[in-house]
Amino acid sequence: MDAFIESVPTKVKPQTPALYALPDILARGKFSKSHLYNMMERGQFPKPALVLGSRFTRWDEEVDCWFADAPAWIAAHSNVAA
Repeated sequence: MDAFIESVPTKVKPQTPALYALPDILARGKFSKSHLYNMMERGQFPKPALVLGSRFTRWDEEVDCWFADAPAWIAAHSNVAA
């Protein structure tokens, strides 16, 4: 019985959230809501992956890519024709 108890993990590794709420994005980026929406309008920030009305928006893991390397994300997602 003791061998079974020792093999059971005591801590479960927390998973990163699949979807981020607006307060999560604002706190992580340290910018205002209006700045965030201006960047989205210019194509410089990912748009929400889930929109259920005007007061419920969620972003997916694409935000992690933006925070890891914003200039590369903007270059990869720019719609400017050369």
